[in-house]
Amino acid sequence: MDPTLREPEIIEVIPYDNRLQQVGDVAFFLSPESELPIVHRIIQVTRAGISTLGDNNTRKDAFLLQPKNIKGQVVAAWRGQKRRKIAGGLQGKLVACWLSWQHALDHCISPLLHPLYRALANRDLLAWLLSPLFRPQIIIFNTRGQNQFQLLLGQRVIGHYDDLGHQWRIQRPYRLLVNERTLSRLQERTRLDQQNNIKWQRS
Repeated sequence: MDPTLREPEIIEVIPYDNRLQQVGDVAFFLSPESELPIVHRIIQVTRAGISTLGDNNTRKDAFLLQPKNIKGQVVAAWRGQKRRKIAGGLQGKLVACWLSWQHALDHCISPLLHPLYRALANRDLLAWLLSPLFRPQIIIFNTRGQNQFQLLLGQRVIGHYDDLGHQWRIQRPYRLLVNERTLSRLQERTRLDQQNNIKWQRS
């Protein structure tokens, strides 16, 4: 559901009760195929069922939901003490349309700009020009007992470290602002700082 929802945000869900599900709502439901919890946006409501689509997906879900599958509507996302409202209904529908246009535009333009983008990113020109105050910062989130490295620019998560692929996954165009040759050193320094803080707290 990126960019609507971003890790490690906590979602706020309210039950529908007597309210009807609307196109544009972000719904929390159990998959009728696997019973796994999913958060996707409602894109169509018919007598046969309810169709959903993830904001970061291009194809709608293969299954149709029934009202009993939907546990509630996602109305907000929390990051620490900061609450961010999640649009639903007509406003949510407009958000979904805008994201759909972005996907289509990206699909058309990316093949043309990708070589230039990679060339600029590999040279790290913009990363070196940035003031240290405005450079992305590495932080560690502990999720389910495991440390996860993420890259923040201000309040926005712009990338994360893929432990399986052993590489950083950085959103465009923020890759231009990152000097990847220094990321590994910063990552190790952040890890050591965290270990030292834990030892200090225990002592």
